[in-house]
Amino acid sequence: MNVIGKALTVLTSPDPSKAGRAGLALLDTANTLLIDSGGRIIRIPKAGASFMLVDSGEVLLGSDLAGRLQDRLGRQKP
Repeated sequence: MNVIGKALTVLTSPDPSKAGRAGLALLDTANTLLIDSGGRIIRIPKAGASFMLVDSGEVLLGSDLAGRLQDRLGRQKP
């Protein structure tokens, strides 16, 4: 799944201070997501994190987003 450009909320994070932050996903690297949260760019490690898409309420586990976007596209769930 491509989350770039989507509004999301950090439900859980290895860094508890980042849990609850919301914003627009700017960049999806192999191990992190960069989120614009109120004009501040935050980096969230995917490992141990979970995210909720604001529009749909869908919860995504960081482990499901692990790896590079182009590599994940081939292993999407049906």
